[in-house]
Amino acid sequence: MATEQDWELVRRVVEALPDGTWTSYGDLAELIGTGPRQVGAFMRDGGVPRAHRVLTAAGKVSEGFRWSDGRDGREVPELLREDGVEVSPRGVADASQRMYVYDLKLLAMELAT
Repeated sequence: MATEQDWELVRRVVEALPDGTWTSYGDLAELIGTGPRQVGAFMRDGGVPRAHRVLTAAGKVSEGFRWSDGRDGREVPELLREDGVEVSPRGVADASQRMYVYDLKLLAMELAT
């Protein structure tokens, strides 16, 4: 079961994702030892800045994605492109720009120093 400290790590890692990168719910879940659905709920309810950079493993916006503040803001693919992520016309983020759990662990170590 993920602790409050684990969720704070998720928040910090998502905020620190370098421009031009994205990650998945599953990678974040593996980082803290929980499930992708729990990560999705946290992204939705936790007010995480840059939550739009967390996608499905296939590089798509989750069907359940909602802005935490209830706004209908701009479309996620548009925001991803602004962040330097290449997104296909079909809405799929470039897999070569994905940060996997190993990358997230390195990022977390950098944040801890």
